Amino acid sequence: MHIEVRVFGGLAEHVGGPHTAVELTEPATVGDLREALVATHPSLASLLPRTKVAVNLAVADDDHRIPAGAEIALLPPVAGGAASTGPVTITGLREPPFDVDAIVADVTDGGTGGTAVFLGTVRDHAPDLDDVVTLEYSAYPAMAERVLTEIAGELRTAHPELRGLALLHAVGELHVGAHTILIVCSAGHRAEAFEACRDALERVKDRAPIWKREITSDGTHRWVGLPEGSDEEASAGSSSP
Repeated sequence: MHIEVRVFGGLAEHVGGPHTAVELTEPATVGDLREALVATHPSLASLLPRTKVAVNLAVADDDHRIPAGAEIALLPPVAGGAASTGPVTITGLREPPFDVDAIVADVTDGGTGGTAVFLGTVRDHAPDLDDVVTLEYSAYPAMAERVLTEIAGELRTAHPELRGLALLHAVGELHVGAHTILIVCSAGHRAEAFEACRDALERVKDRAPIWKREITSDGTHRWVGLPEGSDEEASAGSSSP
């Protein structure tokens, strides 16, 4: 069985691009796919334990059987709109800058007593890296949109006092000062809005298939979430950051 695999984030640098392919004997499982990928791309061996495999836009366990014609994706650790009944909800991937005022207006109403807003921005350093000039966010778009919508549904259940919710994440090359993520939670009282906003941020950072690459002024880069050393090795074999 011929399997085409989409590859995201820093993993793409280990397979030579955003796609790779393997041959498997039917019936094949996700575990079989992992073994075949390591045999074809040995540098993945140390990375796959922290890598997820998505089958038809859903993360799958190793014993999950791969159906013929399935869409398969290899997802590195994450760095970290849809409308519905109930609270107004906006989710999705967006090109920055975000129109914060407009989005806040969209998810608040006359019953809103407090609105918590988290706006992430690109800074010029990381805790252990100086002179950062650009962050590059890449995503598995269809799955990211789906996961953000799922998270929004979970938040509406976990925080029934919400009156409005926005979960938006930027993609592409973002320079210092650019918006990276916008979360807006409105509720009847401030404590409820703050609690929901923090919960939303942690869920998005933990689960959304969105990856971050930090680039410094001298052109060196690293993918956040990959084991230390793996990105430097990949960079050494590339003529571009």
